[in-house]
Amino acid sequence: MEHSFTRWIVFFILLFPVSFTVQAEAPPHAEAVFKNYAQQWTFDGSIEAVNQATVSSRVSAQVAEIFYDVNDRVEKGALILRFNDEEIKTRLWQAEANLLAEQAQLKEVQARYTEAAAEAKRINDLYQRKQVTRSALDKAEADKAATAARVNVLNAQIKARQAEVEQAKVELSYTEVRAPYAGVMTKRWIEVGEMATPGQALMSGLSLDDLRVVFTVPQKQLTEVMAAKLDVLLPTGEHLTHLDKTLIPAADTQTHSFHIRLDLPQNLNEIFPGMTTKVTAYGSEQPVLVIPKQALLKRAEVDGVYVLAQQRVVFRQLRVGTEYDDGWVEVLSGIDAGEQVITQPDRALLYLQQQHD
Repeated sequence: MEHSFTRWIVFFILLFPVSFTVQAEAPPHAEAVFKNYAQQWTFDGSIEAVNQATVSSRVSAQVAEIFYDVNDRVEKGALILRFNDEEIKTRLWQAEANLLAEQAQLKEVQARYTEAAAEAKRINDLYQRKQVTRSALDKAEADKAATAARVNVLNAQIKARQAEVEQAKVELSYTEVRAPYAGVMTKRWIEVGEMATPGQALMSGLSLDDLRVVFTVPQKQLTEVMAAKLDVLLPTGEHLTHLDKTLIPAADTQTHSFHIRLDLPQNLNEIFPGMTTKVTAYGSEQPVLVIPKQALLKRAEVDGVYVLAQQRVVFRQLRVGTEYDDGWVEVLSGIDAGEQVITQPDRALLYLQQQHD
């Protein structure tokens, strides 16, 4: 019975031939659409220490001791280097001795002035009573004036000697170089036994307590970025927002860009100066032409998608922009809204092969 039925079907097909158009099943695809997204700008930033400095010599002297080296941690006010201070101490002692001598001489002259003033008063009284000549009065007044002038000279000299003593004390204090703040030594510029001159670099260091992110913004984006919400992605993967920002109000003369600083909170783990960060600025929402991220195909340095149109698949080169967290990618040029893009690019070639077969 079955053989008879099969023969009838074969006979029917031969008697009434028909044609079948077999269409390959289209691969998964999605439409390029406009979606509202906050404007985004991403910048490369770097971490730097707020407090970083190089201490320099303020005297001409030989280095006697260095108490810290590179990578050593120091406390604020710690003695990090000491100069040989014998020569400066000698100058201080000499200045103090000169001051004492001048002060002793001043006491002696002041005593003579007291005597000269008393003698001048006595001679003046006698002169008023016509008991001494005018020349005697003039001599007494001259002795008094000369002694007063000598007192004034010694007072001036004593001030100069006091200044010499203070200067020597200051120079003596410069023979001990102390850390201006707690931090880490990063560079050593001199060795024990070397002669230093005023202004010569000695040691460099920085503080890890206060850090900040610095990034550069082009002039045309400055207004939007300063008004935008900023998000900092640290090397540890941590995101930071609501950071205090400071604009350096002077553009680079070559690039016409501005520097912005963001103060980081203290006590961040594994964050050090010199590390790089990503700073993302989120502005107001704008309609953006986007496609699913999985539809994007990268060939060498070319971005593109397979576009499905009228059962045909065509590769289209694109210029893309921001990749959003919800899985969509901004399209700057290459396709229009409403076009269908294949979301599984690896199946596009299979689809073409099926169509060809």
